[in-house]
Amino acid sequence: MDVVSGGGTAETHDAVGVQVRVAFGVLGGVALLAGIAALVLPHATLFAVVWVFGIYLAVAGISLLVRAGADRGRSGWIRSGTAVVGIVVIACGVFAVLQPSVGVQWVAYAIGFAWILEGIALLYAPVEGNRVLVVLGAVLSVLSGVVVINVPALGAVVAVVTVGIVLIVSGLVQLGIAITWGRAHRTLDTERTPT
Repeated sequence: MDVVSGGGTAETHDAVGVQVRVAFGVLGGVALLAGIAALVLPHATLFAVVWVFGIYLAVAGISLLVRAGADRGRSGWIRSGTAVVGIVVIACGVFAVLQPSVGVQWVAYAIGFAWILEGIALLYAPVEGNRVLVVLGAVLSVLSGVVVINVPALGAVVAVVTVGIVLIVSGLVQLGIAITWGRAHRTLDTERTPT
C-alpha cells in the first residue's frame, strides 16, 4: 500500500483526483455552453440570460462543495471556507433562477458577487495541475463578477456578448485544468516507480 504526501493511500488520492477533474470538467463544459448560448442569442430576453448564469452558478457552487469535500489533505478551515463559499454561490444561482423579475440590478449584483467569491475560492483550491491555469481561471472569475455587476452601465447586448466571451474563455481554462489535474503527481509516481 503506497502512502502519498498529505496522508492517505495512492488509490484514495487517485479517486479524489478523478472527482476534482470531473468537477472542473463539468464546470468548464457548462461555462463553455453558457458562453456559446450568450453569443448565439445576444438578443435573448434578460430572464433567459439570468437563468443561464444562475444555472452556471449553481453548478459552480456544487463544484466548490465537491472540491471542499474531496481534499482531505487541506486544513479544515480552508475546506470549510470553500464549502461555505460553495453554498453561497449555489444560493446566488438559485436566487437568479427563481427570482429573475426582482430586477436586473440586484440579479447582476448577486451573480457578480458569487463569481468574485468563486474566483477567490479557486485561488485556495488544491492544485495538482497547471497552477497558471488555476490562477487564470480565478482572475477570469473575479473579472466576470466585476463585469456583471456593472452590466447596467454597459448595455444589455454588450454585457451578454462580453460575459459570453468570458464564459467561453473561462470554460476552456477550466477544461484545461480538468485535463492537466494530477499530471504532476502522476509524473512523480512514474519517476519513483523502478523499471
